Amino acid sequence: MVAPLSGSLERIGTHCKRAVEQAVADVNDAGGVLDRPVELVVVDSGASAETAVSEYESMRGEGVVGFVGGLVSDVSIALAPKAAEDGLMEVSPASTSPSLTGAGVNGDRTFFGRTIPSDLLQSVVMAKALDDPRYVDADRVSLVYIDNAYGSGLAEALHENLSASVAADVAYDPSADDFAPVVEEAFADDPDAVGFVSASGQEKGVLDAYDASDYEAPWVFSTGMLSGDLPSYYEGFYSASLSSVRTNGYLTLTKKLSELDPIAPYAVNGYDALMLMAAAAEHAGEAAGPAIADSIRAVSGGTGHTFSVGEFDRARALLDAGRDVNYQGAASGVDLNADLEPLSPYVVERVTDGGVEQLELIQKGYFGGDGQ
Repeated sequence: MVAPLSGSLERIGTHCKRAVEQAVADVNDAGGVLDRPVELVVVDSGASAETAVSEYESMRGEGVVGFVGGLVSDVSIALAPKAAEDGLMEVSPASTSPSLTGAGVNGDRTFFGRTIPSDLLQSVVMAKALDDPRYVDADRVSLVYIDNAYGSGLAEALHENLSASVAADVAYDPSADDFAPVVEEAFADDPDAVGFVSASGQEKGVLDAYDASDYEAPWVFSTGMLSGDLPSYYEGFYSASLSSVRTNGYLTLTKKLSELDPIAPYAVNGYDALMLMAAAAEHAGEAAGPAIADSIRAVSGGTGHTFSVGEFDRARALLDAGRDVNYQGAASGVDLNADLEPLSPYVVERVTDGGVEQLELIQKGYFGGDGQ
C-alpha cells in the first residue's frame, strides 16, 4: 500500500491503511488467496510524488503483485506508468484526476484502476450547484483550487461544464504562509460565488483567510470537506459530495472500524480496492499483476452472485464452483467500466443551521451509463 501516513493528509492515509488492514484480515480469515495468506506491505508517500516513487521502488523489492494507492492524484500519475511497466496492479481509493482515465496501460492490459469515480463526474455536480436557479444561480464564478493534478484537473473540467462565466482562476499552495492574496485574487472581479477545489486537511488556510476578510459569497466545495464540526461561516455553503448511501457493506465495515469515528473520506474505498484485487487473483487462479488486471473487472460487476464486506469465503466458494461473482463494496457497487473506474451517485448538499442538508441525489445514470 502506498499512502500518506504523515503530513497534512495523515488522517486520511492512516484511516485508509486501517481499512486495508481490515480487508487483509477478512481475506486471510477466509483462507487467503488461493490458499495463501495475503501479506500487506505499507510505505509512506506523504503527499509527494517524488517520495512515492522512491518508496514504490523499495516496495517493489518486497515482491508485491499489486497495491492500494496512491491517494493523491499526483502520486498515482507518477506511479501508474511504472506499475504498468513492472506488471503490478495499482488500485487507487482516492485519486480522482480525469487525466488518470486510461492510465497504466501496457500492451492490451490496464494496470491502473480506482474505486473512486473520475472528477469529470464531480465537476458536473459542482457546476450544477453553481448554475442551477434552485441553488447558487451564479452568473460569474471564481475558481480556487489546490495547485496539483487533482486541483487543476477538476478546475479544467469545471470550465467545460459551467454555464456561468469564470471571473478568476486561482491556484494555491496549501503550505503557504499567507492565504490572504488567494482570497483577494478570487474576489478581485466581484464574483457571485466561489467554486473551491481542495481536500480535507488542505483547505483551512484559504477558508480562514476568507473568514477574516470582508468578502461575502456562497462557496461550492469539492467532495470530502463537510465533516466534523463546521465553522459558522460555512452557513449556506454547498458541496458536491459522493453519495453516502449506507449500504450493508458500509455498515458492516464501519462496525469493524468503530475506533475510527468519524471515518475519514476514502477509507472504505481502500477496503474495496484490496478486496477487488484479492477476488481477481482468486478468479484468475494466479496471484500475479497481469492476472489481476485481466480479472478485476469481471469480479466487480455484472450479473454474478454477489459478495460483500467480510464475505471473501463466499467469493472463494462461488469461484471454486465455477460461478461468476459480483463484489458489492463498502463505498458503492464498484462496477468498473473498461477504464477500470466506477460511476457513482453524488449528492448536492448545503450547510443549514450548522448541519449538512442533502438537497438532491444525482444517480449514476445521470452521467451517461451504469459503469458496465
